[in-house]
Amino acid sequence: MRRIVGYIAVLCALVGLWGCPAATSSVEWGEVVYAPHFSTGFEIVATEGSSTVLRVLAPWQGAEGVVKEIFIGRDGESAPEGFTGVTVKAAPKRVVCMSSSHIAFVDALGRVESVVGVSGSDYISNEHIVEGVAERTVREVGYDTNINYEVLASLRPDMVFIYGASGENGAMTAKLEELAIPYVYIADHAETTPLGKSEWVVAFGELFDCREVAEEIFGEIAERYESLRLRMLDVEHRPKVMLNAPYKDVWFVPADDSYVVRLIEDAGGRWLCADGRSKTSRPISGESAFVFLSQADFWLHTNAARTIAQLVAENPKFASTRVVREGGVYNCTARNTPSGGSDFWESGALRADVVLADMIAILHPELSDGYKLYYYEQLR
Repeated sequence: MRRIVGYIAVLCALVGLWGCPAATSSVEWGEVVYAPHFSTGFEIVATEGSSTVLRVLAPWQGAEGVVKEIFIGRDGESAPEGFTGVTVKAAPKRVVCMSSSHIAFVDALGRVESVVGVSGSDYISNEHIVEGVAERTVREVGYDTNINYEVLASLRPDMVFIYGASGENGAMTAKLEELAIPYVYIADHAETTPLGKSEWVVAFGELFDCREVAEEIFGEIAERYESLRLRMLDVEHRPKVMLNAPYKDVWFVPADDSYVVRLIEDAGGRWLCADGRSKTSRPISGESAFVFLSQADFWLHTNAARTIAQLVAENPKFASTRVVREGGVYNCTARNTPSGGSDFWESGALRADVVLADMIAILHPELSDGYKLYYYEQLR
C-alpha cells in the first residue's frame, strides 16, 4: 500500500495535478485527510472525532465555487451546530445509484449487494444488478423527471447517489429532502482526466468505511495507466483521430481538456478538432466535420452504429472517406447491453487503465502484442 501511494505521489509531482481548488465551508473543519492526486472534484477532511466530511467541489459542470458537504458520521457522532450540508452514516447497507458508473465504483469495493435501486436498468451491464432487477431484489426507480419516488422511498435507502448533468438536480434533491432521504452528489462525469474519474472510488470508499481498500484499488489502476502512458511519450507517429457522429444533423465534439481527448493524447494520438479555447462540448458544421473526417486516420465513438452499413445508412458520404475505406472506425460498443447501454460508460469510468490499453491497441497496434480489445470493437 505504501509503495502504491508513494508511486502516485511521484506521478502527480511529474504531471502537476496535485490537490483541489480551495472552497468555502459552512463549518471550520480539521485537516484534509485525503487530497486527491488527479481528481479536482472532491476532498476528505477530518472532524474532531472519528467522523469525516466529504466535500464535493463543483458537483456539476459550470458549478465552479459550489461545494456540497456530506458529514459521514461514525461512532454515533452528530454533525456540528451550523452544518448546512447532508448527514449520512458510514458504511450504508442500502443505496440507490442514479448512474451506472456509481455501480462500478460500489462493485469494485465489494459492496454491490448494498444496491437496492437503480436508474435506467435496461442500460446497466453489471451482472449482479441485472439479476437483481430480474428477481426484483433491485428496483428500477426511473430517471430524469420521471422518478418514481414511491418506489424509491419504499426501498428505505441509507443514501442515494445522484449527479447533476448540466446543472443542479434541484427538483430531485428537494423531493429527497422532503422524504428525509440522504443524498450524495457524485461528480465523476465532470472530471477532465481519466484518472480523475477513477479516483472517485476513494470517495466511495470513505462513504463505505473502506478508504484504505479504495486507495489501493485506485493506486493499482493509476500505476498501470501511467506505465502505459509513459510508453507512448516518445512515439514518432501520432495518428489523427476524429470523434463522435452527427445526431439530428448536429455534430458535437468534446472540449480540448475533456476526458476522451486526454485519452487520445495519452495513447499517442492527435485530436483533430482542437481549437485551444473550448471548455465544453461544442457543435461544428457538417462541412467542417467532413473536412476533419477526411484527414482522420481513426474515427471513434460513432453513436449507436456498430457496423459500417449502419454508419453509411446515416450518411452515404461516409463511405467515400479514407478512414472508412481503410477500416479505421471503432466504437465503444463491445460490451453493450441488449438495449444499447455501454459498459464503457459504466465500469470504464473506473478502469481508466483498461480504456487506455484499448486506445493504444487501436492507434498503435504495432505496440500492443496481440492485445484483445475490451470496450471497443472495429466496425466492419
